[in-house]
This record gives sequence, structure tokens and C-alpha cells, in this order.
Amino acid sequence: MQDITRELVLEKLPRRAADTNKGSYGTVAAFAGSVSYRGAPVLAAEGALRCGAGLVFLATVPEAMQLALARSPECCVLPCRAGGDGCLLPEDVQAAAGRFAPGKAVLLAGPGLGPGAGAVLQVLLGGAFVWRGCVLDADGLNALAGGSAGDLSLPEQTILTPHPGEMARLTGLTVAQVQADRPGIAARYASQHHCVLVLKGSGTIVAAPDGRLWKNTTGNPGLSRGGSGDILAGMIAALLAQGLSPADAACCGVWLHGAAADRCAVRKSQLAMLPHDIFEDLGALLAEAGR
Repeated sequence: MQDITRELVLEKLPRRAADTNKGSYGTVAAFAGSVSYRGAPVLAAEGALRCGAGLVFLATVPEAMQLALARSPECCVLPCRAGGDGCLLPEDVQAAAGRFAPGKAVLLAGPGLGPGAGAVLQVLLGGAFVWRGCVLDADGLNALAGGSAGDLSLPEQTILTPHPGEMARLTGLTVAQVQADRPGIAARYASQHHCVLVLKGSGTIVAAPDGRLWKNTTGNPGLSRGGSGDILAGMIAALLAQGLSPADAACCGVWLHGAAADRCAVRKSQLAMLPHDIFEDLGALLAEAGR
């Protein structure tokens, strides 16, 4: 197992060339949020914007859309109605996904989708749409684990980003069992399901389907708050959209996320820092690295 270090990340992290435009840095199509969970899609979209995606589209309910535009007017929105459960209506998801040309956008699905996540994934991954890559997080993972998404095949270039509780649900193990063998469980799942697996927590593990393993060297308990994972999912999706391999996008994303949090803890303290505070530190970190 290899440590994820600053040197490894800077070797992989792309530089902005002079003669480029927004189309040069990829598109993230985020399907996230519900009436009950309005902050998650906002944080995920900003994570993608702050990590360099050329275009970020957010398909969400109107309540979350308003928050997203107030915080990040650079975000493009695809308004979706909420059903009686407060979750995205599948027919609106279908229409929004139809906006993207085959193979041109990286799909980010899961943050804040709530109990309707399974129906959303059935639309997005049921075969009607072709994505350049895919990042599944939060309720997207719960839908896979619970069976509400049906018998779906994960697309190529898929990254899953579970925390230990979500990993336990995906594998049918207990959280204690997951924590007792984090590298082994991550490696086996990635190999069996042909995906890159990001098992979050202290010393986040990144597992590639070919057996390669990495352990993150950054981060602190100040990240132990709702919203941190939404930001990370957006960051990883942005790096995947910019052409990094799934394994490289995952490694760079988790290291940058943790390194920004380490700087943030110095400014704000682990106790008082909030997930969105790390964006300032991420910018400073990237500026120092010439990115």
C-alpha cells in the first residue's frame, strides 16, 4: 500500500494551459438534494467548481437551487420538481439527464437525494445515458446497498465514496468488521465490482480494481461533520472530468480535501471549523502549488 503524498498529488494534478476555455476542463452533472437535504447539493457543486471543473450543472429541487445560486452563481442549474416524498421526480431527472451528450459529462449522484435515490439511480444508470465517468456518494450508495436502485451495473470509470457505515451496508458487514480490515475490505470490493473505492475515515483508503491501494496522509477530526463528504465527492468528480484516471482523481481529491482541512484547523480549530470553511484553504493550497 502506497501513501498519498504531496509529491504524488502534484505530479498528477493538471495545470491550466494558456490557450484553453471552459470546455477544456470537463463537465460535472450533479444530481443531488431533496427538500429535506438542501445543503448537500450546494456543497457538492461548489466542491466541483473549486477543484477546477469547467462546467458544473446541478439538477436539484427549487429550494436547493436557490441556495446554490446564492452561494455559487457560476453553477448551472437544472430545476427538478419534488414528489410527495420531497425527492427528485424521476421524470424530471430523465429530462435533465437528456441535456448531456453521450460520454461528455461526469455524473455525480447521491448527496442529499434522500429515500428517492433508488428511483433516481435507475434513471441515470439504467442504460439510457452514457457518462464519461461516475461518482456515487451518500444516498446513492445507500440505494445500491438497500436494493432500491434495482440490479444496476456500475458504468466504467466509477468511483464510490462510502464512509464506514455506508461500507458496512454495501458489504453486509458491521462497522466494526469494516474498521478492523479497511484495506482488505476496500480492495476486495473494488476488485469484485470493478470500481475505485474510497473508504473514508482516518487514513482514507483508495482501492483500485487492479489491486493497487493507497492510504491518505492528510485530514483531521475537524472533518467529522455532515457536509464534508459532499464537498469531497464534488472535488473528485471535477478531477475525473478534467481527465484524471479514477484512481488518480480519488487520490488527489482525498489528499487535497484533507490538506485543506489541516490548514483550516489551524485557522478555525478542529472544534469550530465547518466544511465550507475549507474552500479558502483549498484555494491557498492550490495557489502555493502553482495551480
